[in-house]
Amino acid sequence: MTDTAERTPDESARQTEITGLLPVLSQLDKTAAELEQLAAAGKDVTSGQIAAYEMQAAHARHLVNAAGVSTQEITAAEQEHRSDGDPGFTGRALDHATHTQHFQPTLSTPAPDREHEQDIDL
Repeated sequence: MTDTAERTPDESARQTEITGLLPVLSQLDKTAAELEQLAAAGKDVTSGQIAAYEMQAAHARHLVNAAGVSTQEITAAEQEHRSDGDPGFTGRALDHATHTQHFQPTLSTPAPDREHEQDIDL
């Protein structure tokens, strides 16, 4: 890739567009990792957490498709901007965007509501 000073305005705009995808991909990678860790540890995974993950994956997929960027372009941008996420986050996030996992809520069964268990005489 050329030095920033040597880029044409079109190349700079393209690079800016690609770089703008990195925070979305980083967040998707973090959300997916958190859900995977919770599920692996047998901890509660809420439907809200799953919905957030699915929305982030759909959003990332939409942005990547709309920008028409390749995996190589995104990977190159990641290497230029390492501080945006854990190494390899773009590849993992792109995988989640294109192959969204199907998590199941695993909330512990709440205690029955005693007030509603009793018959109410009117």
